[in-house]
Amino acid sequence: VGDVVYSVASRELKRERRDGSVDSERVAVELGVEVSGKRLDPMMKRVDFHGVIRYVSRDLGLEGKHHSIHLGVGDEITIESRNNYPRLEALAKHYRAPSMSKKTAVVLVDDEGVAVYTASDKGLKPLYRKSVSSRKMEPEERSRMMHKIYSEAVEEAGKADEIYVFGPSVMVDEFMNNVRRLDKQLAGRVRKTGYASSTDLGGVSEVLRNKGLHELREVVKDVADAEEVETLMEMLAKDPSRTALGLDECFKAFGMKAVKKLLIAEDYLWTMMTDDRVSQMLDQSESYGVDVRVISSQGESLDKLMSLGGVACLLRYSIEPSLLREAG
Repeated sequence: VGDVVYSVASRELKRERRDGSVDSERVAVELGVEVSGKRLDPMMKRVDFHGVIRYVSRDLGLEGKHHSIHLGVGDEITIESRNNYPRLEALAKHYRAPSMSKKTAVVLVDDEGVAVYTASDKGLKPLYRKSVSSRKMEPEERSRMMHKIYSEAVEEAGKADEIYVFGPSVMVDEFMNNVRRLDKQLAGRVRKTGYASSTDLGGVSEVLRNKGLHELREVVKDVADAEEVETLMEMLAKDPSRTALGLDECFKAFGMKAVKKLLIAEDYLWTMMTDDRVSQMLDQSESYGVDVRVISSQGESLDKLMSLGGVACLLRYSIEPSLLREAG
């Protein structure tokens, strides 16, 4: 409250002609709103900022009028703050993700086909996938079909600056032989090879779970999400006393100042944001330097975290599980 939030909106601009008729058009305008209140809308996954307009990029007579800015997931705003600048700058540095400087392709191969995924800060997106027919065919015919699929996959992967290839070792070798045959320079862009059992999303989850794309975790959120959840699962199996699961246990662990890292599912966060315990945990995370990871990638990692209650913590030291279960 008291900060000025800037956002671009559209406004209808009307002009009256000499004959009395009116023309109208919608124009983009930047508005600066001095915030007097805010409201969280979990259903719409947005935050509404209410206040008075203090700045307008065009002379439309809007200064001093009340206005609301609706901030959804992925939207960008500019904040002018006189009292909270150090806190906002710290948050911005923490959440500001580095951009990908190179185009990256992830190729999965098996005995039935090939899939090419493109990696970005948004995650892994399918670019190409094709399989040979399931009908019986002669080895020569199957070989021709696979070589054709390999050629198409190489063409798609060739648009990337660096390439990762995963699959059964025999199939990876076969694919790499085709890469060298088709484009020797492209073979030099293959940064890493490894194992995956299939070319579908199950294969993608397998690669992420086994940290096959660890080099990309700083720029691909799917990779970071999967590795964070796998670290939690490993600790849960190795030393469960160093973990807290569910809201009650996590809140108790925060009260003991024992939390090292907080993992929370995005949908769960939106649903529970109005719960005072969640707000307190987030505030304490900022105050005590707790690493907060919002798991938003759809797939196996999110499903695992939701099965554990939607929120979990890695602890600085061991706590007898019965002490945390008393939180309820």
